[in-house]
Amino acid sequence: MHIIVAIISFLGFLLVWYWRLKAIREVARDGKKIAETVANLPRKMRFKNKAGKGGLDVVDDPREAAVILMLEIAQARGTLTERQEAAVRGEIMHHFEFDEGDANELILQAGWLSRNGGASHVVMSKMTDFVKTSAGMTNKELVDLDGMLVAVSEAEGNPTENQLNLLTIYRDKTGLRV
Repeated sequence: MHIIVAIISFLGFLLVWYWRLKAIREVARDGKKIAETVANLPRKMRFKNKAGKGGLDVVDDPREAAVILMLEIAQARGTLTERQEAAVRGEIMHHFEFDEGDANELILQAGWLSRNGGASHVVMSKMTDFVKTSAGMTNKELVDLDGMLVAVSEAEGNPTENQLNLLTIYRDKTGLRV
């Protein structure tokens, strides 16, 4: 009889510790979610502060403007394709050192911002001016961005005339045209 009591006691002990470990795991998961929320809070607050503005007026980061430029180049061929989006994502991850999730989020945000920006040449001109006048932008970074735009324009083969026209706008405004 004492063996049965010992076995039941041992099983009860195991169940209590299993329940405690499960509760600790859930608390850790909740803590991770809270940490992610706190980490994203500055970005969310900036977005709330910009809510009164519209379209391209809320762009305050040259990287965001660069993604808008890449999307305009890609969409000059027509609807954004998976290859073009992959090219944009790859350029973001390589040059801005973002992970894939952040790159996808930036693509979505840039697409949303440029949706009501007007004609492609207007968006291209406005975002090029923004990038060119951003603090800390060097000639090398402008050349790198030109390379990024070319890579996106070539994602589906040779660039179209519309894509080349947008590249010309960028190069004229940045002084990269030879």
